[in-house]
Amino acid sequence: MNRRRTIKAIAGGAMAAVVAPVAAQAATSTDADLVAMADRYVALSAKYDAAYKVPGITIEMEEEIDKRTAPVEAEMNDILDRMSRTPARTAVGVAAIARAALAYSDPTDLDPENEVLYLSDRLAARLMLDARRLT
Repeated sequence: MNRRRTIKAIAGGAMAAVVAPVAAQAATSTDADLVAMADRYVALSAKYDAAYKVPGITIEMEEEIDKRTAPVEAEMNDILDRMSRTPARTAVGVAAIARAALAYSDPTDLDPENEVLYLSDRLAARLMLDARRLT
């Protein structure tokens, strides 16, 4: 093994030694359930939203999509209910809640500077956007 490969192998091993415990800690974090719920919610939300992105959608089409997506919507609501009852214990947990809240939110309500919105909505928007930016 040449010198360059040896240094690269040592650096790679050192990096793995640092990253592995961090990844393991995240997986066994006290907020691992929140992270898993948020991941599932965000995925379901994308699937749900995509179902309604039909060019020229009619009321009849929307009603049919409502029927097909009812199980997805029920699971999404269950996840949000469980998340609302699960306090975050770390910044990772807070970020997970923020990700789910962002996926749930109406994008038109996410402008913290829109003075037409209630202050509570503006503050919630600021919190969610900043949590996403900082994670």
